Amino acid sequence: MFKRATWLGVGFTLGVGTTVAVARKARQQLDRYKPPALVDRVTTTISTKTTTLKDQVVVALADGKAAAKEREEALRTERPRLESTPVDGAVAEHDERRRS
Repeated sequence: MFKRATWLGVGFTLGVGTTVAVARKARQQLDRYKPPALVDRVTTTISTKTTTLKDQVVVALADGKAAAKEREEALRTERPRLESTPVDGAVAEHDERRRS
Protein backbone atom coordinates (compact mmCIF):
# COMPACT_ATOMS: atom_id res chain seq x y z
CA MET A 1 0.00 0.00 0.00
CA PHE A 2 2.85 2.35 0.88
CA LYS A 3 4.47 1.67 -2.52
CA ARG A 4 1.27 2.65 -4.35
CA ALA A 5 0.95 5.91 -2.43
CA THR A 6 4.60 6.71 -3.10
CA TRP A 7 4.34 6.09 -6.84
CA LEU A 8 1.04 7.96 -6.98
CA GLY A 9 2.72 10.95 -5.33
CA VAL A 10 5.72 10.75 -7.65
CA GLY A 11 3.48 10.50 -10.72
CA PHE A 12 1.31 13.42 -9.58
CA THR A 13 4.38 15.56 -8.87
CA LEU A 14 5.96 14.76 -12.23
CA GLY A 15 2.66 15.44 -14.03
CA VAL A 16 2.17 18.83 -12.38
CA GLY A 17 5.83 19.77 -12.83
CA THR A 18 5.83 18.78 -16.49
CA THR A 19 2.60 20.67 -17.13
CA VAL A 20 3.96 23.84 -15.52
CA ALA A 21 7.26 23.57 -17.42
CA VAL A 22 5.53 23.00 -20.77
CA ALA A 23 3.14 25.89 -20.14
CA ARG A 24 6.06 28.25 -19.40
CA LYS A 25 7.94 27.11 -22.48
CA ALA A 26 4.87 27.53 -24.67
CA ARG A 27 4.27 31.04 -23.28
CA GLN A 28 7.93 31.96 -23.97
CA GLN A 29 7.69 30.72 -27.54
CA LEU A 30 4.42 32.58 -28.05
CA ASP A 31 5.96 35.79 -26.74
CA ARG A 32 8.98 35.23 -28.94
CA TYR A 33 6.89 35.03 -32.10
CA LYS A 34 4.51 37.81 -31.10
CA PRO A 35 6.63 40.95 -31.03
CA PRO A 36 5.04 44.35 -31.62
CA ALA A 37 6.61 44.46 -35.10
CA LEU A 38 4.71 41.32 -36.10
CA VAL A 39 1.46 42.74 -34.79
CA ASP A 40 2.06 45.97 -36.74
CA ARG A 41 2.87 44.01 -39.89
CA VAL A 42 -0.29 41.94 -39.62
CA THR A 43 -2.53 44.94 -38.99
CA THR A 44 -0.90 46.82 -41.89
CA THR A 45 -1.48 43.87 -44.22
CA ILE A 46 -5.10 43.56 -43.15
CA SER A 47 -5.78 47.29 -43.51
CA THR A 48 -4.06 47.35 -46.93
CA LYS A 49 -6.19 44.47 -48.18
CA THR A 50 -9.31 46.14 -46.82
CA THR A 51 -8.41 49.39 -48.57
CA THR A 52 -7.74 47.52 -51.80
CA LEU A 53 -11.11 45.76 -51.58
CA LYS A 54 -12.83 49.07 -50.81
CA ASP A 55 -11.19 50.69 -53.84
CA GLN A 56 -12.26 47.80 -56.06
CA VAL A 57 -15.86 48.13 -54.89
CA VAL A 58 -15.83 51.89 -55.50
CA VAL A 59 -14.46 51.39 -59.03
CA ALA A 60 -17.02 48.67 -59.77
CA LEU A 61 -19.88 50.90 -58.61
CA ALA A 62 -18.60 53.79 -60.72
CA ASP A 63 -18.39 51.52 -63.78
CA GLY A 64 -21.92 50.26 -63.14
CA LYS A 65 -23.29 53.77 -62.83
CA ALA A 66 -21.55 54.82 -66.05
CA ALA A 67 -22.92 51.79 -67.92
CA ALA A 68 -26.44 52.47 -66.60
CA LYS A 69 -26.21 56.10 -67.69
CA GLU A 70 -25.05 55.11 -71.19
CA ARG A 71 -27.88 52.59 -71.52
CA GLU A 72 -30.42 55.14 -70.33
CA GLU A 73 -29.20 57.65 -72.90
CA ALA A 74 -29.40 54.99 -75.62
CA LEU A 75 -32.97 54.16 -74.63
CA ARG A 76 -33.94 57.83 -74.53
CA THR A 77 -32.58 58.38 -78.05
CA GLU A 78 -34.56 55.33 -79.29
CA ARG A 79 -37.84 56.48 -77.75
CA PRO A 80 -38.79 59.25 -80.22
CA ARG A 81 -38.33 56.79 -83.07
CA LEU A 82 -40.73 54.35 -81.37
CA GLU A 83 -43.33 57.04 -80.73
CA SER A 84 -43.34 58.10 -84.38
CA THR A 85 -44.58 54.69 -85.58
CA PRO A 86 -48.19 54.55 -86.79
CA VAL A 87 -49.49 52.84 -83.69
CA ASP A 88 -51.71 55.71 -82.61
CA GLY A 89 -54.63 54.45 -84.70
CA ALA A 90 -54.36 50.98 -83.19
CA VAL A 91 -54.27 52.45 -79.68
CA ALA A 92 -57.37 54.52 -80.34
CA GLU A 93 -59.15 51.46 -81.73
CA HIS A 94 -58.18 49.44 -78.63
CA ASP A 95 -59.51 52.20 -76.36
CA GLU A 96 -62.87 52.19 -78.22
CA ARG A 97 -63.22 48.41 -77.78
CA ARG A 98 -62.51 48.71 -74.05
CA ARG A 99 -65.20 51.34 -73.58
CA SER A 100 -67.96 49.28 -75.22
